[in-house]
Amino acid sequence: MTTLSPTRAIYWGTGGEFGPFDVQQTGEWAGWPDFGQVQHYFRQKANLSQKQFAAAYGKETKPDGSPISIRQVSRMERENEVPTDMNKRKLIARLLNIPPMLFGLATLEEMVIQPHPSETGMSLATSYTVLPRIVVDTTKYQKNIRTFLTLHYTSHAQSTLDQINADIRDLESLEAQTRGDLQYHIRELLFSYLILAAKVVRDQRNFKLSHYYANQAVRAAKAAQDIDLVAAGLYTRGRTYLVWGTYGTFTEQGIFQVQLDHINAAIRDLESAKKLGEETETSLHPQLIGVIDVQLSRAHAARSSSRGGVSALAMTLLDEAEQYVDCESIDDPYERHLVTGSLLHFSRDLYHSEKARGLSVQGRTGTALQELTTMEGLQQRNIGKHLTRNQAWLDIIAADVYIGLEQYQEATKRATRALTVCQDVSSTINIAIIVDLHGRLLQSPYKDKSDVRELGNMLREITTY
Repeated sequence: MTTLSPTRAIYWGTGGEFGPFDVQQTGEWAGWPDFGQVQHYFRQKANLSQKQFAAAYGKETKPDGSPISIRQVSRMERENEVPTDMNKRKLIARLLNIPPMLFGLATLEEMVIQPHPSETGMSLATSYTVLPRIVVDTTKYQKNIRTFLTLHYTSHAQSTLDQINADIRDLESLEAQTRGDLQYHIRELLFSYLILAAKVVRDQRNFKLSHYYANQAVRAAKAAQDIDLVAAGLYTRGRTYLVWGTYGTFTEQGIFQVQLDHINAAIRDLESAKKLGEETETSLHPQLIGVIDVQLSRAHAARSSSRGGVSALAMTLLDEAEQYVDCESIDDPYERHLVTGSLLHFSRDLYHSEKARGLSVQGRTGTALQELTTMEGLQQRNIGKHLTRNQAWLDIIAADVYIGLEQYQEATKRATRALTVCQDVSSTINIAIIVDLHGRLLQSPYKDKSDVRELGNMLREITTY
């Protein structure tokens, strides 16, 4: 995975296969790509260090075969001091497998003998070699996705869904017209939109549409051949299955009924995401592994509790997740969204809140309260308090724990407070969870209390459950 390239980036070759590389502005090579950037790009692509390249280049160019200096390699790449001698430049192109046209080397003869425009980004025109230079301005999409992400976590992004879909269509069109590095850049941007869209509609309990967006995100990630994105896509789809299976169906008493087929599908996706890092040379980001373990724990706990049992694996997964808390934090919100499928850090307070919920599901409410107390102490200094949606979720977890402890007054207070926030951010899924909490309160000895009736009245005004 890469971070976003410059908004107005220059790509080179058919469909923008290579880049982005700056355009040289002066001298005899004005208008061509910066050859130093080209060399740096292909050296990294060849997995050669500066030291290894210095040795290979010196062996071919120096009488004694000794390496050139690392400083010389740096000047080549950072200051565009690539040799002007064509034979030396051809040597570099051969050592690093640089398409000749990107290095100002292609000849008509080379084009005729080995015409590989699909591989080198070259074409023929009026007996001269032509290097396509493609300018792509993705400013609007990069700005929009950051705005939509902020809206989703601090308020709600449902009102922007039409614009999100319009941007997705634009990016899908660009994806079909591009290749190589530019296509990867477009796919990464498209992926970010798709996993956000999956969450926005999931929040409205539109699980089928959320599943569609998540599926498309997995497709885009696989097409980009990026393990990090594939794992984040599978995680997003697994989350949709998990929420669908846990909060998709009500009983007549207004309490959720677990759908095991969706829970099992969630476990498959989440386990597949985790295995990607275990079966490849590319390790997944520890924050992603942490949130995968947390969601796997929830899925196993839901499956076991629906059968009247307790899952030891669920608690093991929660314990294992702790090692990834605050590990390699990602400062950029957009990159965090790509890598972990969330705008939230996998922080200590987030971990304790999820552990409290897991313990509550398992019936260990006393221990759950300890985790809840720890979480709320950490939350007082949490820099993410502006994330309104998350604050409501923490109150929902607290209400669930207090019901298990038979502290119904506090549970009702937390559920009511969460409902007020969920109305403000139009979170249909969390409102549905509060309906479930209210249904459980109605089955408790506290059912006739005025605050429970008031919570019921508030729910009847805004729901049809």
